Amino acid sequence: MDFSAQNAQQRPAPIANLPTELVIAIFAQYAADEPLAALTTRSVCRRWMHITNASPVLWRRVTLDNTKLPISCLHEQAALYLEKSQPFSLDVEVRTHDPDRVLSILSPLLPSVSRWRTFATSGFRTEHLNMLDLPLSSEVVDPIPSDRLALTIYEYDFDELDEEGNENDEESPSSKRFPTFTQDGLMQLRVTALPYSAQLVPLHFTHLTITEGLLQATHTNAAAILDMLCACPALRVFIFEGWQHDDEPLNYDSPLPLVSLPHLEILHIRTTCITRRLLSRLCTPRLHTLILAYLNVEFRVRSAEYSGDVGDSDDEARDFSQSPWSDHATGMGLRSLISRSRPPLRVLEMDYSDMRTKDFQWVFDRLPELEEFRIVASDMSNKVISLLKPTFRGEEDGASSPPTSMSMMKLRLPKLRKLHLDHCQRLSGDAVIAALLPRAAFTDSTPDSHMYSKFAEVVITACDQVDGRHESLLTRALGRRFRS
Repeated sequence: MDFSAQNAQQRPAPIANLPTELVIAIFAQYAADEPLAALTTRSVCRRWMHITNASPVLWRRVTLDNTKLPISCLHEQAALYLEKSQPFSLDVEVRTHDPDRVLSILSPLLPSVSRWRTFATSGFRTEHLNMLDLPLSSEVVDPIPSDRLALTIYEYDFDELDEEGNENDEESPSSKRFPTFTQDGLMQLRVTALPYSAQLVPLHFTHLTITEGLLQATHTNAAAILDMLCACPALRVFIFEGWQHDDEPLNYDSPLPLVSLPHLEILHIRTTCITRRLLSRLCTPRLHTLILAYLNVEFRVRSAEYSGDVGDSDDEARDFSQSPWSDHATGMGLRSLISRSRPPLRVLEMDYSDMRTKDFQWVFDRLPELEEFRIVASDMSNKVISLLKPTFRGEEDGASSPPTSMSMMKLRLPKLRKLHLDHCQRLSGDAVIAALLPRAAFTDSTPDSHMYSKFAEVVITACDQVDGRHESLLTRALGRRFRS
């Protein structure tokens, strides 16, 4: 028997005799060249597995390569590297040819962006960021949270992207004009479509802005926006700015999701025809500020026409409107939001956004905490402004007896302190006086601690039927609280 050969087979390999510190140094050099080195070394033998798992330095380079692995596998990889690399900072790289996948790929790592040392992208474009130069890093003196995300829906020229993505040594021109992370802590991405919530780890962002890009043919829809919001449970501020296009599907294969945003405080919807579908599927019990801007359109919005909802019938007031279809959609959307959420709204701004008279009345009757109402370029009629006048209970039903106590008075929007009317051309000055002067007299006569708030500011500008005589009467009643 050849005992020398047998002994040679039993003798451990030379690397097995190396000190652990030297093995770690070798592995670290390997990890610098091979993105998945840690996964390889820990699968060789038990000793290497223990060394690799106990060496955070081997896990600090996180290369998420979507050209080789699906997003689900990348999520598992990201979670593992995030755990094993503690407490080291991270060098994060995303490799993908599809810009729409960047947010999905990064989602497991985004809550820990303060630990990132560098960030890079390749494939659809080349970008290199030193995260230590940004205020997001935990290593700067006064770090700020990475809590804001902006998504711009943009029609990429993929031929141009391919050319940019081949520039391995220099950053793509677009990455310099539009960096993923900015100096003020914003994460911004341009996508051709919103990511699916099923491919996202729930996002930590508290501020989200979605914008349909300027002069582009690429649009989103209510289903995609609501699905995206399902992945953003921590939102406090949501802004959507679109275009007034009615290419929304009349029906979807499955019902639109009902999205619960328990922390949302500010909602801003601007320039879109999907207002009703968005507002009708949100639950926002903490919403205190609602801004609706540039929602009026003169064409029929077929995707907003439902049947069977309470209030969908024609407006009995039959008041004139230049935008009857969008007025209907906005009013019904707001009704749904208030009915479902009962939000403590304190600020309502409507800029080139209108409702029917019956919707104004319904809404005013259900906003007891509203402190500020601003409306611009509205076709609201005298009937709407008259809703702000104090009445005694039963008067609107035809009763003629005067009230015997203040408890019998009815005042819509009892906490209203600031009222701004701008370019409301169908309001007559006499109707404004008939509503606001009695209200001011009544609320001014109540104690400061009373349930009714006094006017702090009334601004009426560019309302053609409100002339100098009306302004004089308002000034006499309100003093410096009135401006024109």
